[in-house]
Amino acid sequence: MGASRSLILAAALTGLGLLLTQPVAADELEARIDWGQRHTVSAPLAGIVREISVRPGDRVTEGQTLFTLDTRRLRADARAGEAERERLRLELAEADREVERAEELYDRTLIALRELELSRIQRAMAAARLARADAELQKIRVDLEDSVVRAPAAGRILSVTVSAGEAVSPALAPAVLAVLGSTDPMRAEATVDAGTAGRLQPGQPARVRLDTGEAFDGSVASVGWQLEDIGFGHGYRLAVHFSAPETARLRAGQSARVSLPAAE
Repeated sequence: MGASRSLILAAALTGLGLLLTQPVAADELEARIDWGQRHTVSAPLAGIVREISVRPGDRVTEGQTLFTLDTRRLRADARAGEAERERLRLELAEADREVERAEELYDRTLIALRELELSRIQRAMAAARLARADAELQKIRVDLEDSVVRAPAAGRILSVTVSAGEAVSPALAPAVLAVLGSTDPMRAEATVDAGTAGRLQPGQPARVRLDTGEAFDGSVASVGWQLEDIGFGHGYRLAVHFSAPETARLRAGQSARVSLPAAE
């Protein structure tokens, strides 16, 4: 009997030793889903919104057209600028010919040096006017490109804050046209204690599980340095980035749980 008890005790101690040498499984943390990043889409120039190509909830790709501003005035300015540029180009060509004539007459001692210098000054002034016209025309062309407002990243349109026909002006107020949430990656946020925060590093693997049972592999994006309460009690903010298929149809604010690497 004593020998049996000794064997049982030895087995129990051996099992306990094995448990103590194994990493402890990490607990799941309460978390909340959010967009990977929120982008404020604004109008880079003043104008009237001619066309809105998206609605809240739409998925968009990077560079996709979201809004188009009225460009009639800009196109008229561009035509006027091109005409002015051509006039100044001809003016510069004439100034070049005047310099050539003045140099020839000066070589033949028919005019004074002062007259030659004046012709060169006139040519330099004509070249400067043409360069300024080129710059103004280039600015108009950039404004024409900017009149088509495109998505800064792939994601989902969260809100549209303007209507077709509405005038917008960055000079008067931030001309916010829409808010876009990037969906790849998505972000899960939770809070951790100081000990957990101290052992976590960006890039470490993590796993995000939804209430529906769906789970996605991800990685630690950042760990905060200040205590805060984001709805799960005071702790250090943990952000985990993960990718999910479109079929998941994730929304900001959804509940989730985050599994972290087990403590060594």
